[in-house]
This record gives sequence, structure tokens and C-alpha cells, in this order.
Amino acid sequence: MRRAITKFGHAEAVYRCPICSEALMLDQASLLCRNRHTFDISSKGVVSLLRSAPNGSDLYDQNFFEHRTAVFEAGIYQHVSEALIADVLELLATAAKARSRSAPDDHDSGSRATETMRIVDAGCGEGHYLRLVESALRDPDHRHDFEEHNSEEHDSGQHSFGQHGDLTTDLMGFDLSKEAVTLAARGGGEIEWFVADLARIPLLDQTVDCIINIFSPANYAEFSRVLRPSGRLIKVIPGPSHVQELRRAIARAGLRDEAEYSNSKVIEGISEHMNIIGTQSIRATTAVNEVLLRDFMAMTPVMFHIDPEQLDLQSIHEVTVDAEVIVATL
Repeated sequence: MRRAITKFGHAEAVYRCPICSEALMLDQASLLCRNRHTFDISSKGVVSLLRSAPNGSDLYDQNFFEHRTAVFEAGIYQHVSEALIADVLELLATAAKARSRSAPDDHDSGSRATETMRIVDAGCGEGHYLRLVESALRDPDHRHDFEEHNSEEHDSGQHSFGQHGDLTTDLMGFDLSKEAVTLAARGGGEIEWFVADLARIPLLDQTVDCIINIFSPANYAEFSRVLRPSGRLIKVIPGPSHVQELRRAIARAGLRDEAEYSNSKVIEGISEHMNIIGTQSIRATTAVNEVLLRDFMAMTPVMFHIDPEQLDLQSIHEVTVDAEVIVATL
């Protein structure tokens, strides 16, 4: 059976049916529950776990995500990627150290138990950030924090950290947009990609160690349900000067009033469900030419329902990406 299918082999311990909430299990090339609700896995390794056809905005189509890919490749969001990877690696290093302290002092690899750290990208889009996390876990230069734990990589694509037992990573990403998830799954790999709704995340209670949620809608009640008691949320939200060049151009054209962004309500929403344990402000301004600016405008929600032809684009020669990285626990 193809790896695109067999990587869902642990489904019964992780996934739940979006219709009846029973555990899902792998059966041939499908996931099904004991009530016979069945969800087929595509040849690309994507499974749709929606109760019904999505009601998502047609603004988030394949064209949107292809423009996003061009912007990411230009490095405009590189500082965001670096901050995210640093937080994920810190979480794994902390878990590896805790594992080393709690496990018996036994160097017999045959007696060591395996523990999985499960990382989920909620609102993964075309998979850019989760792919970078995967690459970081494969790259020895990014794994220097684990050197003291005698890291080694499994052939399966999962990663082992810890001298006193295997600590592996399981990467999963989902989005409401089937087009986005299909793009994310291009090239194969070990990441499990699925189409799902934030309102009903098809994962069992307390099965996730880390949720990453990057410039994407959130459902903190569902996040709290699927996270383990020691789990973390790493959420990236816009900062006050995010995309200030376009915001000001829009305001000058009289199309919207706000020239700046406030994230106070987002932070309040997180605080109502979780405990914020860390915040980091990151900002970078990148020079753009006309082509890159057009790509950026085609992928930023700031431009939704705005006609670019009504803006004075000749005065925009750079774009600022200002973000707050928030780490929260239950």
C-alpha cells in the first residue's frame, strides 16, 4: 500500500469522525468509524474530513495561494518563519529534556518506549510554514539543541530526540480550503494533510502537543479540547504596522478609514481560553517591485474587496510585515 495511505495508520489514536465523533481507523484507502462513516484518502495523501461541502470564501482559491507562494519565495515572511521554527524547536527541546529526566537510566534501545510529539498546523493554507518546520527537523543545523540528547532520524521521516527513549514528531496540517490542502500535499512526504473545519476539528481530545496558527482564523475552544494538558498554541497575528503601506494607500483613497491595525481583540480572545506565557514582536520591511507588489496584493486580506486600480501604487516601494508571536498554554 502506498505511503500516502499508510501514513494514516495511527488514525484510531488521533482522528475522530466529524459526523459522530467516534474514532476513525484506516481501512484500505479510507478512514472510517464504527458507524461506517467513510472518508476516502486521495492518491496524493489528502483526506477530506468535512461533514458537508465547505462554505468557505471564494476569495481563498487556488489563485490566492499561488500568489502567496510567490510572496513566500521572495522572503517577505522569512522573519516569521524563523520565529515560528525557534518556538517549535524550543518546545521539542523542552520535551526531550523532560523525557530524559523522567525515563529510567537504561541504554538498551530495545527497552525504550516511543513517545510522539504531535504538531498540528490549523489553517495550514498551501503548507508553507509546516513544510519549513519539517525541513528544520530534518536539518542538523537546526537541531543543535538536541545534540546533547543524541538525536537520530528514523527512515520513516519522523525524528527521535532523547537518550532515554524515542521522542518522535508527527506533523499534521488542515485547512477548510481543499485547493490549499491539495497544493500543500504536492511532493508527498510524511505530513498528514486533511480538509477540515475549525468549528469541528476531527481530532480526538487531548491528542495534540502543539498547534501552530499563522495569520489564520482560530477556534480556541476546539484548540483547548484537542491539546494535551501540557500542550502549547503558537499563534502569529498582525502587529500594529502590518502592511502599513497598503493600509495607508487605502485610507488615502477613502476606501477604508483605518490606516493601522489593532490586535487587542484577538489577544483578549486567546486570554479567555488560554494562558499567554510569551509574546514576541517581529517586524521586517522589504523592498518590492511592481510584480511582487501585485503578488502581495493578491494574497493579503487587507486587499479583499478593494480595487487595486483605485490606489496610488506608484508611491509603494516596500512592504512591512509586522507580527506578534504569541505562545499560550491551557
